Amino acid sequence: MTVIGVVVRPRSTFAALSGSPRLAFGFAAVVGSGIVALALGLLANQIAGGGGPGTVASLLLPILFLVYWGAAALIIDAVAGVSGRSGRWRQYLAVSGFTFIPWIAYSILGVAEAAAGAGSVPGSVIAWLTLPLLGWFLYLTALAVYSVFDVTPFVAVALAMLPDAVLLFILIVLLVAANL
Repeated sequence: MTVIGVVVRPRSTFAALSGSPRLAFGFAAVVGSGIVALALGLLANQIAGGGGPGTVASLLLPILFLVYWGAAALIIDAVAGVSGRSGRWRQYLAVSGFTFIPWIAYSILGVAEAAAGAGSVPGSVIAWLTLPLLGWFLYLTALAVYSVFDVTPFVAVALAMLPDAVLLFILIVLLVAANL
């Protein structure tokens, strides 16, 4: 099973996915991860008593996953064009859908944090455990870039970080514009 392969053998799994990319499988991985994250987010919100804003944030997760997935593919493909490797965005979409698997573990930790109490010491320890999961997401994204675009590992990491940099830039622009 591909999901287990992403967890146990990510390098060979992403190499195999890029060898025979199927966009429907990538889409299913993103939507499936988003739905599981939605359910776990609603559970964490219920446990913590987060109310309406937490419910809305949880309900938006599958849509946000899909938007990020598509935007990241276009951004990475456009910048890969600098090295003459553009035009592979569909193949990248098929492979990169499986990079969203860590968000399930992230959501599980969110439930555990809510159960432990967000302000408590155990809750803080659990919150710190989410940091390696973000690193895992970046690692899987770099593997997807590496396997699809056939670039050096350093370029793969740089390209993997690019969608987050663009997202941060947009957020900064919006915050500055809101304060004018």
